[in-house]
Amino acid sequence: MAPPLPLAPARAGPTIGYGAIASAIAVGIVGALVILVTPGFLALIAAQAGLGDQRLGYIAAWDINAMAVAMGGSTFLLPLWDWRISVGIGLALLAMGNLATAFSHDYAAIAAARVLAGMGEGIAVGFAFAAFGRAANPHRTFAVYLVLGALIGAGILLALPMLQAQVGPRLLFIANAGLVVLTMLGLRWFPHGRRLEQDAALSGIGGLDRRLATRMLIAVFFYFFAISAVWSYSERIGQASGLDAHRIAHGLSLGTFAGMGGAALAGLLPRRLGRAWPLAVSGAVTITSYLLLLGSVSAGAFAVAMALLLLSWNFAQPLLSGICSDADAEGRVVCAMGSIQTFGMGFGPAVVGMTLRTGSYALALWASCAIIAGSLLLTIVAIRSKHLDRSLA
Repeated sequence: MAPPLPLAPARAGPTIGYGAIASAIAVGIVGALVILVTPGFLALIAAQAGLGDQRLGYIAAWDINAMAVAMGGSTFLLPLWDWRISVGIGLALLAMGNLATAFSHDYAAIAAARVLAGMGEGIAVGFAFAAFGRAANPHRTFAVYLVLGALIGAGILLALPMLQAQVGPRLLFIANAGLVVLTMLGLRWFPHGRRLEQDAALSGIGGLDRRLATRMLIAVFFYFFAISAVWSYSERIGQASGLDAHRIAHGLSLGTFAGMGGAALAGLLPRRLGRAWPLAVSGAVTITSYLLLLGSVSAGAFAVAMALLLLSWNFAQPLLSGICSDADAEGRVVCAMGSIQTFGMGFGPAVVGMTLRTGSYALALWASCAIIAGSLLLTIVAIRSKHLDRSLA
C-alpha cells in the first residue's frame, strides 16, 4: 500500500514541531499516492490511452522504479542539500509529470511522463520519511501517516469510478497536479534538515549485521514484488470476472480500511510473541487472499480477498521494517529497504504483464503465492539465525 515505515528511534536534541510534522505527512502522502491507489491509477491510464494489461504493468513499473531510484538517491542527499528546497524540486517534478500524463495518449509519452512523476515521488517520500525521524515520537508520526494515507486512498478508490465517469482521466490528472501545488504551499513549515550534532553520536551505537541485512533486503524485494504483482492488477482481475466498477471500488476501499486495522494490530502486538510467528500467519492470510482471486470471482469473494490482502500486507510491513532496523542501529538498512521495496513493487506488475498473453491471471496468482511463502521463509530463517548467534555469543 504505502512505502516502508522505518521504525526509527527517537532523536536526542531539537525536534520538529507540529507544523513541520503536518507538512511532512502531506508531502509523504502526495508522494505515495500512486502506490496507495495503484489499481485506480491503472484504470485511469487504461481509459485514457486504451492500453492493454501488459503495457499497464510496464507503466506502473516505470513510475514505481523511478520513484525507487530517486528515493535511494535521496538517502545520500539528506546531509548535503536543504530539505525544503529538495522537496520543492521533487513536488515540482511530480506536478509536471501529472500534467504531462494528462496530455499524453500513447504508451511512450505516458511512460516518460510517469518517469518524471516517479522521480518527484521518490524525492518527496524520501525526505518526508527523514523528517518523520526528527519528530519527538517518530513511531507515532509514522502511524498517523499510515492511517491518513489509508483513509485518503480508500476515499479516492471509492469515488474514482464516479469521478472518472463525470470528468474523465485528463481532468483527474490535472487535479492531481493541483493537489501537489497546494502541498507546496505548506513547505514553509517543512524542516530545513540541517544535521544535528547528536547525529554523530548514533554512529557509535551498534553495528551492521551484514548477513541479516542481506537476507532481509532480498526477502523485502521479493515480498513486495509478489504483493504488487497482485495488488496492481486487482481492479483488472475484478473486471475479468464481470464485476462492475462500483463493486470493484467497494472491494478496494474496504481493503484499504482493513489495511489500517492490520497496521494497528502490528503496533499492538505483544513483544513476547516475537516476529517470526506473526509473519508466518500474515503470509498464510496473504496466500489465502490470492487463492480467492482464482477463476471466476464473485463480488463478495473480491471484497474479502482485498480485505485480507491489505490487512496482512499492512500487518507485515512494520514488522519487516523493525527487523531491518535491528540489522543496523544507524538506520542505513531500513533506509535501503525503502528503495528495495519500491523496486520490488515496480518490477512485480511488469513481470505479471508478461504472463497475461492468454488473458488468465492463474499463473501470476500461483507464482505470487510461492514468492510470498519463500520471502517470508527467508525472513524467519534470518530472525532465527540472529537469535542463535546471540545465544552462542
